[in-house]
Amino acid sequence: MAQITRPNGDVLSGVNQNSTAGNFISFNGVRLSSFKIIIADSGSNPQDIRDEGQSGEVIESIVKLIMTNATPSYMQIENDTSGQLSILIEGEGGWDASSMQAAIRNMGTAVGLNNVDVSGSTVTDNGLKLA
Repeated sequence: MAQITRPNGDVLSGVNQNSTAGNFISFNGVRLSSFKIIIADSGSNPQDIRDEGQSGEVIESIVKLIMTNATPSYMQIENDTSGQLSILIEGEGGWDASSMQAAIRNMGTAVGLNNVDVSGSTVTDNGLKLA
């Protein structure tokens, strides 16, 4: 059986040329980023956001903010009092952890219909592990 040697490319290239192990590799043409957001007040106390997912409430406000620079693909709200919201976004150059954290904090002390204080929130880019 004849064999053709592939002169270019590798599995780490994906579609968007992430060629380093440890980076997200996308096969659908968009670069992805994931962030861990802890919604916290000015005293760095986590806010319980489990019941903040309705229209006009704090989670919607944060998602709308994120949508100004990127397209959210997936989101997970921890089912506890940690205030953790994890989000996977699409978009080149949209957000990094520092700019997202500053933007969320700048939303202030009375966000959404229930006036949730987000001024002490933290954002980290921990990457994503599928297993």
